[in-house]
Amino acid sequence: MFRPRTVPMFAALLPLLAGCPADPECTEDRDCAARGPDIVCVDELCVQAPAQDAGPTDAGTDAGVSDAGTDAGQSDAGADAGHTDAGTDAGQVDAGTDGGTTVAEASLRITEINPSHPQDLIELAAVTGGTLGGISLLELTNADFSFTFPQGYTVETGAVLVLHLGGDCTDAPGAPASCGQTAPFTAKAWDFSLPGSLSYSGKVFELLAADGSPVDGVPFVRASGVMPDETVAAVQRLQADRVWDSTSCIHNMETGLAKDRYCRNIAANWSDLDADSSVMRIVGTTPLATPGMATQWSAPLPSRWGTY
Repeated sequence: MFRPRTVPMFAALLPLLAGCPADPECTEDRDCAARGPDIVCVDELCVQAPAQDAGPTDAGTDAGVSDAGTDAGQSDAGADAGHTDAGTDAGQVDAGTDGGTTVAEASLRITEINPSHPQDLIELAAVTGGTLGGISLLELTNADFSFTFPQGYTVETGAVLVLHLGGDCTDAPGAPASCGQTAPFTAKAWDFSLPGSLSYSGKVFELLAADGSPVDGVPFVRASGVMPDETVAAVQRLQADRVWDSTSCIHNMETGLAKDRYCRNIAANWSDLDADSSVMRIVGTTPLATPGMATQWSAPLPSRWGTY
């Protein structure tokens, strides 16, 4: 007699019964709201919202607005731009700014002089360009002047500068022609006026950098006559500062000969100057070399202020 096999049939139905949940947790997202704001209904189960939703929403909000806007704009800009970027940008921007204030100092040479002009004139030329502020020219014997260039002036290599003792005009920074070109001023050179005057006997000049270090110097004497008492010591100062010929100065008052007094053996001779002539540093293959020597200087020649 045939008997149905009930047990195997029931076993065949078990997989189907196992796939159907007895009680679904949800049918809509709102059924999961009590479990938290990020819980949603998926296949009748309450689960954590998928990661891809947080990507566009949070990344779009947090990274795009909060983080990018706040962090990059404030935190990163405050920290990164303030430190990293400002360190880089400031390094460039400041370099542009500092470039205006930390330009190398100009190197000058004394190139022409006449103490007999209605306005005593001294010319200098820039062998390298740069700032002038703080550079000073001193007269070391008995003249009543010294001059320090004011701040704010920058000149190019080859620029010519004329000092007018007793003058009444100084060119403005950046405008070398602002004093005009009516003699003794010239549009080709920088003009600086200062009080004082030079007497025509003997004079010793020294040029100092802004930090006080010696740069150039020259002693002038006449072929005869009495020089200022300070002449010999002043010439020896130039030699000690290594800006003038190191040949020993002859100063022998016992010979009775003018040529043996006041370092005339090594000083530049400016005898026979008049109002229309000057002595100039134009002689030899390297007339602007230092230490200077008398052989670099000409005899009196027609003046040519403002050009070199």
